[in-house]
Amino acid sequence: MDGHRHPFATYYPQVLNHIENDPTPKDQAVYIPSVMPSYAIAAYEQRWQRALPAGLSNNSLNFLDPANREFFHISHVMSSAGQALKQNRPCIITERDRSATTLICDSGGYQISQNSKRINAHRDRATILRWMELNADYAMTLDVPTGPVLKPGYAFASTADCLTQTLDHLDFFQRNRRSTELKLLNVLQGNNPDEADTWYESVKRYKFEGWAFAGLLRHNMFEVCRRIIVMADENQLQDKVWIHVLGTCELETAVLLTAVQRSINRHINPKLRISFDTSSPFLLLSTMQSYSIPILDTQRMSMPSRKVPDGAAYVGNPLPWPWPSPIGNLATLADFCVEKDVTASTNFDNVSRHLLAHHNLSALCWAIALANRVFDSELLEHEHTIARHVGSGVEAIDQVLKAGSEYVLRRYENTFSRLRHGKIYDGGEEQRPVP
Repeated sequence: MDGHRHPFATYYPQVLNHIENDPTPKDQAVYIPSVMPSYAIAAYEQRWQRALPAGLSNNSLNFLDPANREFFHISHVMSSAGQALKQNRPCIITERDRSATTLICDSGGYQISQNSKRINAHRDRATILRWMELNADYAMTLDVPTGPVLKPGYAFASTADCLTQTLDHLDFFQRNRRSTELKLLNVLQGNNPDEADTWYESVKRYKFEGWAFAGLLRHNMFEVCRRIIVMADENQLQDKVWIHVLGTCELETAVLLTAVQRSINRHINPKLRISFDTSSPFLLLSTMQSYSIPILDTQRMSMPSRKVPDGAAYVGNPLPWPWPSPIGNLATLADFCVEKDVTASTNFDNVSRHLLAHHNLSALCWAIALANRVFDSELLEHEHTIARHVGSGVEAIDQVLKAGSEYVLRRYENTFSRLRHGKIYDGGEEQRPVP
């Protein structure tokens, strides 16, 4: 191999890509936003209460429309099974061009586990499955998350209880699935390595098309690599097409998952793709936060958010929106802040919030792409000046998965321990789609 050629350059997933001119690099783990229904409906209906910023058309906020390729377009999106039960209005997800997009669907297990009155597991699981078969390309099987077991007030007393209920759902999905087009992802849970091993041993007999990593170990690269080694040894990866990691959008994790996908493609299965998701760009609206610009230095990679400019001083102000994005580069402060009654708590309206959501999503996607670009260039000489501990982790992942050995994995234990989620119990919340 040419010494100046990227060491992973030829190892793109070999699965046929149905999306022409897909903007997502096939050799990278793909970030998939979980879109709130209110945004998805508004971007489809385009009944804006006021004019959008100069330079935007009414359709510009539909980021799933390939016609917006020159503005901002993504090819992958995530939705929740909550839409199957309560959201009957057409939206950019249900009306998307399926030849140009991929939909991954969460089954609603997290919402069910939170005692949501909107969804009942046994009553609604057939409806959930049928909706996903009709609309989605990939979907999580119905699971009962184990993370909330560690907190008081959860409906399930133990991980064992969560597993028992999940096995019942898996039996149902396996018996009742009809579509051969929908690819189902078997969800892995567990709050520690022993629980994760027990869960995997219990669910691996179900022959679905891929896996989803959830729970407290989903960020931990040591445990992720350990699970992949075990799966490969048992031929549980060689015929799979997808792994989805639930509830993360951190720049470090994005780069590390790209390294995992490339190593799997290189050493185990050339057809497998990895994705990860959050609804963070939309959830930031609840605290009026805007993504700013990524921080890349020797110690960290992060995408910070800042309080949005909001108040009477910004109304009618022609100054540019401070943070870069396709919308941010066109909009002024006046496009976001509108005249309100003096007693109003904010000068944002619904249009402002949709503009902010689009800004947050596009800014985050750009930051993830930038992080991968930086690491690709630094991998050429194996000289990491950005987030050096992550660079070491990227190098270790390929060595470990190439060897396929837990013994080799243990040799890199200190390297993995220096990562942000290097400790097994990272305490992070699992952010899954919210209907």
